[in-house]
Amino acid sequence: MENKAVIGILAIILGILILFFPFSSQLALSVVVGIGILILGIHLLVVGANFWVISKGASIAYVILGIISIILGFMLLGNILLFDLLFGLYLYIVGFVMMVAGIIGLVSRAVPITKGSAGMMLILGLLTLILGVFAIEDPLYVAIILGIALIIDGIAIATVDKFKN
Repeated sequence: MENKAVIGILAIILGILILFFPFSSQLALSVVVGIGILILGIHLLVVGANFWVISKGASIAYVILGIISIILGFMLLGNILLFDLLFGLYLYIVGFVMMVAGIIGLVSRAVPITKGSAGMMLILGLLTLILGVFAIEDPLYVAIILGIALIIDGIAIATVDKFKN
């Protein structure tokens, strides 16, 4: 079995676990994401300290971003509601960008995408915005969205090589 198939199967299993145990899965995800952002913040502080000789402006920006990341990382540790809020905001931003790209594709002749794909982008952006509304309203929806997305991605990753031939 190849690495892609193993990763796909793990994503499917993780998606199923998230669907069956939504709140404990979200707690675990908020801890993992919090730790990841903490590590990123520490890394940015180190990079900022090393950049001081090269560029003081970049160094200050890295340090500020590192401090913000560390604070956010600590805030996310075990905080399901903040995790859900940030996930919902992420869906809002992605949905808005997709809708704008779809509108630009529909009204502009300079964009090299077809009208059909631009319309699809607009529809997917609207659906993503709707998912963002659900995600912010109830934490259970975040678990459902993440679980289904992981199952679909897992199936796609596990079977991608079978459809190439």
